[in-house]
This record gives sequence, structure tokens and C-alpha cells, in this order.
Amino acid sequence: MARPQTGTAAERPSSERDVIPLYHRVYVMLLQKIMDGSYPQGSPIPSEDDLAETFSVSRVTIRKAMERLEREGRVLRQRGRGTFPLTPANELGEPASQLLNNQISLARKTKVALLAYDFVRPSPLLAQTFEIADGMELLRIERVRSDERSPISHTLCYLPADLAPLVPRTAISSLPVSATLAAAGVKLARFEEKITAVLADSDVAPHLDVAIGTPLVAMTRHVRDENARLIELLQALYRPDRYEYRVQYSIDGQNLGTPWKAMITDSGVA
Repeated sequence: MARPQTGTAAERPSSERDVIPLYHRVYVMLLQKIMDGSYPQGSPIPSEDDLAETFSVSRVTIRKAMERLEREGRVLRQRGRGTFPLTPANELGEPASQLLNNQISLARKTKVALLAYDFVRPSPLLAQTFEIADGMELLRIERVRSDERSPISHTLCYLPADLAPLVPRTAISSLPVSATLAAAGVKLARFEEKITAVLADSDVAPHLDVAIGTPLVAMTRHVRDENARLIELLQALYRPDRYEYRVQYSIDGQNLGTPWKAMITDSGVA
């Protein structure tokens, strides 16, 4: 099986580039930067010339992407002043939106280091989980999330290889991968999570700046689209002194507002 190309803005073979228009890929990357705060509110986005050079595309491509962002209320274009990012409104409106919005809120307070972006042959169990045939590959994204105090989490994210064009290396930011997929038009329909505890091994401990054997919060998340297809498997390990997971419910079923919330806690590290 041919691997998608890396090292270019497209990061995939020409046959896949024909499926997704170039302006749409640029649109996704610009939207990602607006959502993760790379383009601060109140400051103009780089000019069309600068963006064309950054993404190695024409000004026409940049202009088409910007026109779509403007139609969707993501940017404000002012003659003589430039183009300014607008705070995205909550537009998902689906059961998964509370969870995803909380993830995005948490992500904006942190930064990530990309450790790996590659295509792997999955184990038999992983292949069965994704319901893919032997020999097919998955995209693997490995990241460490941190803030100014310390590392917070180590994550391994697996996606079907055909979704890689929607999540190119250049679009990886502090936002959840599921948010990037949603921005690219993938309809997220179902989130399933399992939480347990594990001990930090020799591979993960250095990334989280903890001793080998330190207890960690382990979370596995399955994300499915509207067709019940598994589109993301996330395996996350959190430092328990930096991460808190809350669920609230009532015996009588009364609505308590937001029933789920993940929080970054203060470790006390100076």
C-alpha cells in the first residue's frame, strides 16, 4: 500500500489531492489557527501574500479560503485595516458538543509537542477495533500536552489512513484531533470514554516529567461519525496532579447543566 507523501502542504498522493480541493485544505488549516488562538483576537491575520507564501499556494487559493471563512462568520475583513479573526460560536448543537467544547476550552490553555506523525501497521486487535483488513495502515499522531508549569498528558491518536488528508501535519495544533476533523466537515456523532489508572513506564515517564512507576490517569476515547464508523481512537495518559475529570448527575434525573468536565489543576510547581 502506497503511503501518503509527507513534507508538503498536501501530505498525500495526487489522487487524494484531487478529491479535496486545495482551497479547502487551506481553509481547514486557517480555521484551525483561528480556533486554537494562533491568530489572536484583535490582531490582523497575515496578508494574502504572506499566507500564499506560507502555504505555498496562489493568492487565488487563499482568497477562496478567506471568502468561505467570511461567509461562516469566522473572520471580519475591513478595507484598509486587514482581516481579523472572530471568536467561533458554538455551532455543533449535538450531544457530543459539550464534551468537544470542553476539550477545546482546555486545549486553548495549553500547547502541544508533536512527537510522531506517521503511518503504522496496526496490531490485530487495533485492526479489529477499526474494522480494517490486514495490511491496511492507520495514521498515528503522538503528542505531549503541557502548560507553563509542567507536562499534563501524553496522547496516542489513531485515525483511518483515508482521513489523513483532513489532518495534515501542518494542521496539528493544541486542539483535539476530533476538532480538526469537525472543522473539515466530518460529522461527529458519538464519543465513548473509559477511564482507569496505570503506572508510568520508561517510555512515557520522561515525557511527563515523572518517575517510572508513578500512577497516571489513563483514558481511552472512541469517536464515531454519523455512520457509526470509528474515526478516532485516543489513548491518553494524564498526570493526576494536573488533570481532573468530573461527572455530575442527579437521582431524579433533573438536568444539572453541564454533566461532564475535564479540568487542568494546579500542581503547585513554581
